Amino acid sequence: MTKEELHELLTGDFGLVNDKVERGDRRSYFLKRVDWHPSSTTRILHVQYDQNGRVTQVKRCVSSDNNNSVFVRGSLERLVLRQAVEEEIAMYNALNMQA
Repeated sequence: MTKEELHELLTGDFGLVNDKVERGDRRSYFLKRVDWHPSSTTRILHVQYDQNGRVTQVKRCVSSDNNNSVFVRGSLERLVLRQAVEEEIAMYNALNMQA
């Protein structure tokens, strides 16, 4: 999957937004608004690309913590990514309902 294809999936299908300031081979996606503050972050995914703009790694930010990073497993196919994003958004919503 290319950077453009993934961006379209995340922003179009899920309504995620990215930080327009980020440049280069990485991009973070947030739920509704960009908030980097650790106690209130809305970051859902952190994506890395290779020099050709192909997705190489997708970090699940809600599932990760300071000591452990959780990545999308298996192939980076549309169905796998959709499921991972749905799970991250559901986890984010569940955690923020408790707060």
